[in-house]
Amino acid sequence: MAGTAGRLAFRITTAIVAIPVSRAITKATRKAWVTARPQDPVRDPRKVDTRWSDALIWAALTGIGSALGQLLTTKGADTVWRGLTGRPSPRPKASKPAQPDEAE
Repeated sequence: MAGTAGRLAFRITTAIVAIPVSRAITKATRKAWVTARPQDPVRDPRKVDTRWSDALIWAALTGIGSALGQLLTTKGADTVWRGLTGRPSPRPKASKPAQPDEAE
């Protein structure tokens, strides 16, 4: 598959891989929180009773989880794509670079 159809098929493959990865990352993040702190994770850091330390720890855990999830999804989708097609995954459509304003 080449061109637009290949990129669309790869996006669908990525979405299929992303679902179990996101569920696993969510469970791991919550388990890490419960291991570090016995209370429920911070849902709204703007609440008055939320401590700074809890908000920062939750932000760090979710940030790491988000980055890890993105990495696992990208690499996993590429591995699945190569397994199914025997070829590298299609490159995203290149965006045009911004043209500098000639009037300056």
